Amino acid sequence: MKHFVRAGSLLGYPEQVRRYGHNPTELLQRVGFRPSVLHDPDLYIPYEHLAELLEITAATCQAPDFGLQLGVRQGLEAVGALGSALCLQRTVADAMTLMLKSVDFHARGVRIDTHLDPEWIELSMHFAFAREIACDQLTQLSMVLLTRGIEQLHGRPDRPALVCLVSPEPENVAAFEQGFGCKVMFGQNENRVRYPTAGLVVPVNVDPALGQRLGNQWRKNWQQSREVTLIQQVERAITALLPTGECNLDMVARLVSMHPRSLQHQLKEESSSFGEILKASRLRLACQHLEQSDISLTTLALNLGFSELAVFSRAFKQWTGSSPRAWRKAAS
Repeated sequence: MKHFVRAGSLLGYPEQVRRYGHNPTELLQRVGFRPSVLHDPDLYIPYEHLAELLEITAATCQAPDFGLQLGVRQGLEAVGALGSALCLQRTVADAMTLMLKSVDFHARGVRIDTHLDPEWIELSMHFAFAREIACDQLTQLSMVLLTRGIEQLHGRPDRPALVCLVSPEPENVAAFEQGFGCKVMFGQNENRVRYPTAGLVVPVNVDPALGQRLGNQWRKNWQQSREVTLIQQVERAITALLPTGECNLDMVARLVSMHPRSLQHQLKEESSSFGEILKASRLRLACQHLEQSDISLTTLALNLGFSELAVFSRAFKQWTGSSPRAWRKAAS
């Protein structure tokens, strides 16, 4: 699994499929997904299989804009604890920077490039496997998810100035322009979205109801009402924050709505600690990336919050008795 993404990308998928009278479980199984992927948003799933699933679903439902429709249902809700962290940033630019750092780690196989000038900022999206697998539906989903998230951070309708898509022009252009809220150009050389630069420096202004909903969502079992344990909440927060450089006790405490001292005390009552959960999360993510991706060891070390590769290598060997390089070789 060289390329992977969080299962949170499937948020709303079953409901959307059922609207067309089809069985989402059957479609999931056609690409090798078990229904359980719908119950763990932090589970890594093969990116190529997600692209294939969306193409098959669009064809089955006879909905050429299925990815677009699914993306409109999502937004910050699809990114779990990261969504809550984005809401705590000072400006939209700060939130976008945080988001791009996390995407690079938790969505291996997509690259988002930024081009900034005094008037405009353009974000272009590239999938590493686009030449091997059709990615039109995945592109629709991902581009709408991006624009929807930015709109939610502004707290008001803030649509792009322009969206460009590689895919050929469909019959229902109006549906795309309604979904993105702007002119959409098809048959372009890359997938990109353009915003006025001035919109970056404005403060994050998330609707309080949205902020509450985001927190409630990832602090409960996905698609269920039962709240997960405090230790699980801390694990989810750490997983989201590690690649952003903002994974610390204070930030995690803010995400779980507790004072840092209260959080430490409560974890101690549960025979755990922030340091222990951080260590376990780093080890879990390190093993997953070493086994499933081609991420460089230096990049992995930095994304896990280590100052340099040597520090990560020493810690990993202390945890497992093996160096990261040897672990990857043994897993290949």
